[in-house]
Amino acid sequence: MSSENTNLQLQIFQDGAISDSKSYPIYLNKVEVNGGDSLLRQFFSKLLSPLVKESDYTLVHLIEKVNQSADNLRRTGVFGEVKPSLHADYAHVRPLLRSYNLENPIVTNVIFDLESKDLSTGNFSLGFNDEDNLIVNLGYDNNNFNHNAEAVKFGVNYRPYKPSERLVSTMRLESFLKCPAFRFVLDLHNAHDNNQTSFQHARKALGGVMGIFYANEEGSISVFNGFSLIRRSTSLPEEISKDQHQSFGGDFLKSSIVTRLMYNKTRTMGDYINDGIRLRLNNEIAIDQKQTGVHEAQNTFVKTEGSLDLYKSLMENRITANIFMNSGIIFGGVSSDHVHVSDRFYLGGSDSFKGFSRNAVNEEGGLQFYKFGATAFGKIPSFLRPANFSSPDPMRMYVTGMVGNVGYDITKEKGVMSVGIGLRYTNQMVKMDAGYYFSQRLGLAATTV
Repeated sequence: MSSENTNLQLQIFQDGAISDSKSYPIYLNKVEVNGGDSLLRQFFSKLLSPLVKESDYTLVHLIEKVNQSADNLRRTGVFGEVKPSLHADYAHVRPLLRSYNLENPIVTNVIFDLESKDLSTGNFSLGFNDEDNLIVNLGYDNNNFNHNAEAVKFGVNYRPYKPSERLVSTMRLESFLKCPAFRFVLDLHNAHDNNQTSFQHARKALGGVMGIFYANEEGSISVFNGFSLIRRSTSLPEEISKDQHQSFGGDFLKSSIVTRLMYNKTRTMGDYINDGIRLRLNNEIAIDQKQTGVHEAQNTFVKTEGSLDLYKSLMENRITANIFMNSGIIFGGVSSDHVHVSDRFYLGGSDSFKGFSRNAVNEEGGLQFYKFGATAFGKIPSFLRPANFSSPDPMRMYVTGMVGNVGYDITKEKGVMSVGIGLRYTNQMVKMDAGYYFSQRLGLAATTV
């Protein structure tokens, strides 16, 4: 029996109400909620429905329903703490109804004490790297939209400087269903990318995805199934009108069925993962239709992408090893030329394959890709730390190496490799990653970044 179940039983025993009872019959008189004043009554009625739909219980059955309702409240994520308690109510008498119990039931009240937390937050960040002179992120999260614990999130990502000018605005709505393990999700975005300098085109995209999201009680397993609709427009300069990108000039409408799976069983120390496994799998069945132009086109394809991360700490967490593997494939396209440039795989850049500039492994992208490697993180030696250095240490040294490739058929093409060393600092306010990389296309001369 769990400690929480034992505590709930003790509350009744301490009241002296059922000290001589054998079956512990309970009559549930009322359910009270202390806290959560900003939430509607319908919100609590939905989450407490396992408890309030009946009145006659045994003690064991009542505790089971109380714990189920408390778990529903916790899984919404809008309360800092949820404390259920049972209390015998001597001021009320059970209604005079026919009863087949051998013992008179005890009139009982259930009280949930809720600790509220901030439900609205704003965020602002500035960043830069060797590819972007400035990155601006703005966001606002409201986790109590409509006073029903619905989450609404607004975000803006802005890169104002060439060669990768970008403006993306997003809005995400999450609404709990009757069971808080399931959520309805609506995710919208409007993106403007100006890649004239590096990729000879500019793109606009407007659309979104909606579907049902499920997460288990621990949060280690999550599944999303939904439908996506995106309208895309690509502008090409006249001087490359005969380039292979010409078939993607104009407007396209892509509709797809999206499935995302995640298994995340990791442990953290501070802001670093130090042990566990994380597995991700994304699948998309899509139809892409050209809306304008002389050459009408329609392409149907299946896009699958997955990743695996393994973490293991050694020497009392002084060293953490991370083995990572990523791969993906697109079925249905005769060649890369028949798959929209926005749907292809790319490698290169600080978020993709360090040591190469953004998308530089293959600027045309491809239908297949792979990347695998390993990174070893180490704490700063004690004799190099300042006297007031915090613990757990926010700074790590690392050594990393990876190989990969992207193209139409990666089995017939030579890949690339990259090896680097660096220093990473991460906390709630600042994130910094500085490294030196040695990269090479296999079979060609090496370069450094």
